[in-house]
Amino acid sequence: MQINLTKPASILPILVLLLISISSCNRYYYQPNAVNAPMLSNRNDAKILVSGNGGVGTSSSGDYSSEVINLQASYSPLKYVGLMGNYANYRYDTYEEVPEDGEVDAHANLLEGGIGGYYPIILNEKGFKLVADTYVGYGAGKLNSDVKMNFDRIFIQPGINLTTPFFDAGFVARISGIKYSDFNSNGMLQFYVEQQGLQDITSKRHFFFEPAITLRGGYKFVKGQLQVVRSASLNNLDWKYNDTMFTLGLFISIEEFFKLKK
Repeated sequence: MQINLTKPASILPILVLLLISISSCNRYYYQPNAVNAPMLSNRNDAKILVSGNGGVGTSSSGDYSSEVINLQASYSPLKYVGLMGNYANYRYDTYEEVPEDGEVDAHANLLEGGIGGYYPIILNEKGFKLVADTYVGYGAGKLNSDVKMNFDRIFIQPGINLTTPFFDAGFVARISGIKYSDFNSNGMLQFYVEQQGLQDITSKRHFFFEPAITLRGGYKFVKGQLQVVRSASLNNLDWKYNDTMFTLGLFISIEEFFKLKK
């Protein structure tokens, strides 16, 4: 069978399979959340995004399901100033937990906010925009898996974005620093904790370099979004983390919507 990559209908099954394969991760203690790429360019710009991935499959211990949901919002109250808020929720449920093989239920969530600035490098009357921005932020959440932990995270994310009425593309180079606290072994023996490299996980903040590519296509106020985030540890880690987040979503520009209503 020949696949025509110029047709969206041919690409969609490939994206679904990729989502399922990436979603089928089990035990790990950090994964990057989807990057909020606001692409703000004017005062009173307001954007919202719903994105995620999910899948079902079969592992050595039976069936499993995986789901990631991201809710993101951004707003520019003043020219050159942007605000953002993010919520991420992750669930991995397996038919039978086998901790030694990495098959364990995992539930995690993260709530964070940020502030930053943007600068339009190019603006024209046809809607072509090239904008540079940088945001910093802080968030907190919980992880409940083979062990339980609370965590907080700081981040800084410089980026460059190209937007048009039909297509957007952005690149962000985020650096995240995560600090774990309130470690609970959740009934696991000390040998298991040490085997997973968790004995010192709360001792310091762990930093990750997380570049992300965001692509959007549609018309003006509503666009579909594809985003890939990679995560590389800047420290030597003894514990496992997931280095990829791949999401599909729906992006809405509230400002553009009201422009069309006028």
